[in-house]
Amino acid sequence: MKCTDLGIHVSEHPPITIPEPRVTFTEVPGRPGSLTTIEDIDVYEDMVLPVTCFIENTGRINEIAGYLKGAGRVVFANRQDGFYYARIVNQIPFEQILRGRPNKTFTVNFRCKPFLYLHESVPFTLTDNIGIIANPGSVYSEPIVTVNGTGDVTIMINGEILELSDLSGSITMDSELREAYSGNESANSHMDGEFIRLLAGNNAYSWDGDVTSIQITPNWRTL
Repeated sequence: MKCTDLGIHVSEHPPITIPEPRVTFTEVPGRPGSLTTIEDIDVYEDMVLPVTCFIENTGRINEIAGYLKGAGRVVFANRQDGFYYARIVNQIPFEQILRGRPNKTFTVNFRCKPFLYLHESVPFTLTDNIGIIANPGSVYSEPIVTVNGTGDVTIMINGEILELSDLSGSITMDSELREAYSGNESANSHMDGEFIRLLAGNNAYSWDGDVTSIQITPNWRTL
């Protein structure tokens, strides 16, 4: 559902913001300045993005209040190529609106995960056991990967090795959740290696073993 379906209109979009890297500054006695420690490459803090809105009809406040709560995906008009995973984190002063606030305006604060997930992130299937996967985003993605095959399988991506043992049909690996499963059963014990990351740009891959196909939901994303 779009916000305009409930008569909510945006008068000011959030600024296009680059997330802040997760950095620790440590003061060392006897040393000028501070020691800077970056947690890891492409590790960023959440962002709080404010949106100024107004409503047409105060008679729909109950519906609007039910809509503007919780967490989910949000698309901003100034970044329509993707969406953020976000949670609304402020109290919205509907009482002031009902008491006659001019223009019936209010602000919604979205606490967003740091990456913009691209709409063009379409699932695809690999059937050749060697090739290139091109990531159009500016940061690594954490895909969902389903390997269809049997027996023991070795997958190599960008020189990183992932070994799967005793496949009997398929195994799905969710890199963001760090979970592997086959049907409704956990399959983490069938994995030896790190969950797959697809770096920005080209990713060389290959596999050995009895694999019929690999299905990938890439979750492309950018800053």
